[in-house]
Amino acid sequence: CTAAEAMINRAFVGVRRAVVATTRTRAGRDVPRFALARAQSGDASSASSGEFETVGVVKRRLHELETRVDAALEIADVRGLRKKYEALDEASAAGDLWDDVRKAKALMAELVGVREELAAASEFEAHVDDARTALELAESGEVESEMSEMLREALTSVEALDKALDAWELRRLLGGKYDAFGAVLQIYAGAGGLDAQDWTEMLERMYLGWCEKRGFAVRVTERLEGEGGGLKTATLEVEGRYAYGYLSSEKGTHRLVRQSPFNKDAARQTSFAAVDVIPLFEEDMEEVVKVPDTDLEVTTMRSGGAGGQNVNKVETAVRIKHIPTGITVKAEEHRTQQLNRQAAMLRIKAKLTALAEEARVADIAELRGDIVKAEWGQQIRNYVLHPYKLVKDVRTGVETSDANKVLNGALDEYMKGYLRWKAASDR
Repeated sequence: CTAAEAMINRAFVGVRRAVVATTRTRAGRDVPRFALARAQSGDASSASSGEFETVGVVKRRLHELETRVDAALEIADVRGLRKKYEALDEASAAGDLWDDVRKAKALMAELVGVREELAAASEFEAHVDDARTALELAESGEVESEMSEMLREALTSVEALDKALDAWELRRLLGGKYDAFGAVLQIYAGAGGLDAQDWTEMLERMYLGWCEKRGFAVRVTERLEGEGGGLKTATLEVEGRYAYGYLSSEKGTHRLVRQSPFNKDAARQTSFAAVDVIPLFEEDMEEVVKVPDTDLEVTTMRSGGAGGQNVNKVETAVRIKHIPTGITVKAEEHRTQQLNRQAAMLRIKAKLTALAEEARVADIAELRGDIVKAEWGQQIRNYVLHPYKLVKDVRTGVETSDANKVLNGALDEYMKGYLRWKAASDR
């Protein structure tokens, strides 16, 4: 028994020696096998728990990313961007710039976009330089702990570069005419009774959470509570660059499957809510987009607010219907009918303009109800909370079992998946 134990101990020691054995680099230097780096970012896509990476592996990853950087810089045309930025910067300093407000806003928006592109290019180059320097130090170091630390720094720079490239490539997909605008997001309770109203309120919280994570300013402009709980409708105005481009992925019908908290038997219940998204137009856009007055039906009503001077006493709320398509919008957040009418006109024009772009028609006048119906009511995502947990986008296949995380606003992966799917579908 003692001899057997001795043999086992010798075998164990041999295994340990093999694990910590040294390997030769191209320069001929001995680099300890255990002088490896674990991913520090916590990103499962870069390194799962227990995975380590050697200098060679990190160098190969960096080389692959450098190829992507070269392609990105060629597409971006950095030299051309710098010239364009200088010209725009000079134009923005003109004394008469704001004589034409619409033109000035367009110029400033373009200036911001060019500045962001240049900043992204500088970020790529900085990450590449940091990774190269850290790798050189990792290979030439004498102290094992310092070499390991340099390798970790190199890996951190490589992962940061990978994320920056992903973000840049994703922004290239946000090339729609209104993608850089803010957004108006409207949620409507569908089939499912009280559960559907509760589902609508859950979706409102989900989108508010997403806006908070993104750092977007958001304002609830309409909120109609349902009988017994939940919401019948909710309208959010989201201000932030590319808010519309990202949130356009959410347009459609969202389906929830769960044990109903409103059923005494806790029976499984399926509920539906519809989400609509339109670009957030500013007041000067009302003059650009033309909709014939004969195509609009305007009605006024008392606001459904909590009360106060004018509210609920005179008809301050405004509803506008586009007769050819049947599309209707409502505004009641302001205290005067005039302001609500302006808000409603901006929304109807934004909605018709977005639909015209989606339907690939040249003018709003070509929109008809049959064109609009083809896009409305499409089920885009299932949220299953019982008997198992799964949130799956039926268009892209993106899914996760962490439903609570999604319902708290973790929507970025679904939005990225949609943008890539849309780009592939448009080819």
